[in-house]
Amino acid sequence: MAKVIGSLFNLRISGAIGELVFDKRGFVRPKGVYRDRKTTTQGNFRQALTVAQRCVKVCGPQTRQQVKSITPAQARWNCHLMKELLGPQRARYNQAIADFTAPAVDQAAWETAALKLGMRAVTVDYAAEAGISPGTQLFILASTLFHLGIYTDLGQPTANAEAWGERIEG
Repeated sequence: MAKVIGSLFNLRISGAIGELVFDKRGFVRPKGVYRDRKTTTQGNFRQALTVAQRCVKVCGPQTRQQVKSITPAQARWNCHLMKELLGPQRARYNQAIADFTAPAVDQAAWETAALKLGMRAVTVDYAAEAGISPGTQLFILASTLFHLGIYTDLGQPTANAEAWGERIEG
């Protein structure tokens, strides 16, 4: 319902009347219906963001403190970690997924460690990319933390999934 203030010829209107929306600055636009884009590109991006968000949630207090110590603005440590997890144009994210399929990586151990942390698979039904398993998510997080110089004493994330899982959660 629109709110009309003033006389008939000196109107200030805000709100919607029919299919028109009036704002307080005096502009009028057609009433638009929000449409959730469900393109494959949008699905791929939403799937990557969901993975990054779940990785941030898995981080325990010690890992959070480590990330805060290298974040430019400590109040935004989670945004910084998500940015690092994805990389520019999802490059780091895609590289970590590709690295997970390398023969040196013990995929079964990463899946087991991720399930112990309570991680679940991420699948967006309209994404063109395959769903991301819990082990892949934990591997992406471990690779990113290693890249940032956190927990480098554990070595490159390959067959040491149990140690990475315990350290990230702790």
